[in-house]
Amino acid sequence: MELLAQIMEVVIIPLLGILTAYIVKLVNSKIDEISNKRNNELEKKYFDMLGETITDCVIATTQTYVDSLKKKGEFTAEAQKEAFNQTYAAVMNILSEDAKKYLTEAVGDLNLYITQKIEAEVKVNKTIE
Repeated sequence: MELLAQIMEVVIIPLLGILTAYIVKLVNSKIDEISNKRNNELEKKYFDMLGETITDCVIATTQTYVDSLKKKGEFTAEAQKEAFNQTYAAVMNILSEDAKKYLTEAVGDLNLYITQKIEAEVKVNKTIE
């Protein structure tokens, strides 16, 4: 009986400690995996939403403002600034406060990021025309 007690002390108890540490590590790893998956899905959701919103707003501004001025030959530098301001305002009005907050945390300067994305989208649309 004493031999069995010594085996328990020397082998089983340390193994339980190792097993417990392994289980804790495994659980923490699964929690991190779930958290990262959730964050990646949220990030994808907001960036996809932003991209679609910018594309839609650029197209809308082009159809409702830019095209008519171009036909009249009145699409000046000032009109270009106004087209950008209309597009930017539309994007910002459509984005929810949660989206703005998340995207600001993700990119830093959301205003600069949106400005660059609008300009890139306008360039893509000019290439297609």
